[in-house]
Amino acid sequence: MGYKLSSREKNLLIIGLIVIIGVVFYSFVYSNLSQRLENLKTQYETLTAELSRLNMIISNYNAHKAEIENAKKEYAKLKDIIPPNQNALFCVVDLKRLLETVKISTSSYMFEPSQKIELGNTKNLGDQFYPYYLSSRQTWNCEYEKIHTILDKQPNFAPLFTIDSLNMTKAENKLTVNAVIKFYGFNDPQSPAREFVLNKTIKSSPSGKNNLFK
Repeated sequence: MGYKLSSREKNLLIIGLIVIIGVVFYSFVYSNLSQRLENLKTQYETLTAELSRLNMIISNYNAHKAEIENAKKEYAKLKDIIPPNQNALFCVVDLKRLLETVKISTSSYMFEPSQKIELGNTKNLGDQFYPYYLSSRQTWNCEYEKIHTILDKQPNFAPLFTIDSLNMTKAENKLTVNAVIKFYGFNDPQSPAREFVLNKTIKSSPSGKNNLFK
């Protein structure tokens, strides 16, 4: 005859099974769920922080958007006045264009090597960023009015130029003018090279003279 469990034993057995099921659930199910929830919480906090950072960047950009756009326009204008990476070839083009506007002829388009300009407020930019100029010694035979005209063009002509060591002597009805003309540039390795279309900018017929355009 088989053993019959008493009510007390049945209750103890049920309690034991419940405890075992609880331990198994906690060990294999609840712990995994808890870890996943913790991971999701950490991920949520990370994404929330990143979203907050991006919102701050967008907010700052929107607040200064007008200033940024204005700065871009001013920089574009500045690049026309003081071209980045200006070289002797472009100086020849600019000098020819300048002299053509005032109808002054020259016998030389030779430019000396560029000279770095030391400015205190450019030192913070680093050694690769600095202004400089290229100079050419000029001799012109022209009327005084043309010298006055070329000096008047300095404030508005692009790129920027200056005339130094201006010396004038009268010869018959004209002046013999000796001067040093300088064109300015800015060294910027990150800026693209200045471009021009050769056959539209320079119309030359080589003759073997110092004046390349006669």
